[in-house]
Parts: sequence; structure tokens; C-alpha cells
Amino acid sequence: MSNFLKKLLDRALFYDRWTCNACGDEIFSGYFCSRCQEKIKYIGENSCSHCGRVTPYPINFCDSCIEKNVFFDRALSVFDYQPPISDLIQNFKYKNKRYLATYFTEELYLLCKAKNLDFDIITFVPMHEERQKERGYNQAEILANKLSLKLGVSVCNCIKKIKLTERQATLSLNERLKNLSSSFKVDKGVVKDKKVLLVDDVLTTGATAETLSKLLKKAGAKKVTVLTVASVSRYKGEEI
Repeated sequence: MSNFLKKLLDRALFYDRWTCNACGDEIFSGYFCSRCQEKIKYIGENSCSHCGRVTPYPINFCDSCIEKNVFFDRALSVFDYQPPISDLIQNFKYKNKRYLATYFTEELYLLCKAKNLDFDIITFVPMHEERQKERGYNQAEILANKLSLKLGVSVCNCIKKIKLTERQATLSLNERLKNLSSSFKVDKGVVKDKKVLLVDDVLTTGATAETLSKLLKKAGAKKVTVLTVASVSRYKGEEI
């Protein structure tokens, strides 16, 4: 194959490197144009040490997690869930833009290294087989597998979703917890005495992370750390 045809094919297959993934403007490297890059909100020091959400100042437990998220030992996210990241996650999750997993995984990897996260196995939030068949893929599983390759830590498919539940997006925290009741099953033999990294795309209310962390701990997991691309903050849209 000639170099010209190879470059043309590469451009067709990997167009995320030729247009800004947020606005569509032409670029020549990276994932975003300079304007969109400036809009991305990384989570920094002003965050909750427990759930990882953006807060007005550093705090051990914020109002979003205190007395609510007690089963996971810690949660961290790379980004605050705001545009353009929120739009990209929606595209990744619902519009089959799976190539975005490469960008998200790079950022998750850097966060793992920066925070010196310690874990024995990686797992992910599962989907019910009917939902996964409809979508064609589980975005959390893709992230976990790619992160596993970068970190050299095995992925363990140790959680199964055994009940088809109502979609979580429009439910409150209490409704989500009730909706998830008895929905998952954990392989006890795999997680016993292990430090587990639980991967997902977004931490919203924390209901899913809390439910799965409770089950992992009950199955004998020594520690559960939740890692997501982004988290939804109650301070979203405020100047902090």
C-alpha cells in the first residue's frame, strides 16, 4: 500500500486526531482545539478527599457523600462533569464513539499514577446482557480493559448484573438505591482479600458505586477504590 493511501486510510479511521472532538474544527494533533481545551475542567485540589467531587475548598467529606457513600474507601475522577467532557462521555456511551476511550484511558492512567493508587485487580460496572446487546458494548468494560493494558494489572469480570432495572438517569439517590437492590452478584472467590479498582464512566449520585462496593466488601474485598472519567458536582456551574 502506498504511503498516500495509508495516510488516507488512517485519516478515515482515526478522524478524532483531525477534528476537535468537541466542536469539530480542524486540528492537526491532540483531541481538542485550543478553545475547547481551555473549557475542560480538571478536578484539582478543591475537591472532596472521599468521593473526589469538585468542592469550593479541600474537604474530607462533602455534602454529596457524608453518611451516604460509606462502603467504597475512596473515589476519584479526572474531570468535573461539564461540557465539553460531559458531551464526549455521552457520545462515547450512547453514540458508538468508542475511539474516545483512548483519550479517557490516557487521563485515567495519569490520575492513577499521580495519586499512586494501590490495587490488585481492576473490575468495572457491568451492564445487564439485554442492555449490552442493545448498545453493543459496555463503555466501563472498554475503559477497564484499556487501563489494564497500560497499568499491567489484570481485569476481573467478577460482577454480574442479574436483574434488568429501570434506567438510572432520571432517578433520585434513594430511587437509584432501591432500583439497584438485588441487581448484582459478585464472585466471592476472586475478590476475597483483594484491593479492587472499580471503573466506570461517571459518578453521579454514587448509588451504583456504593451498591457494588458494599457487595465487593461483603465478598471479602480488602479495599475498594472507585475510578471514573468524570463526577457530577452539586457545585456545577458555580464559580469556585
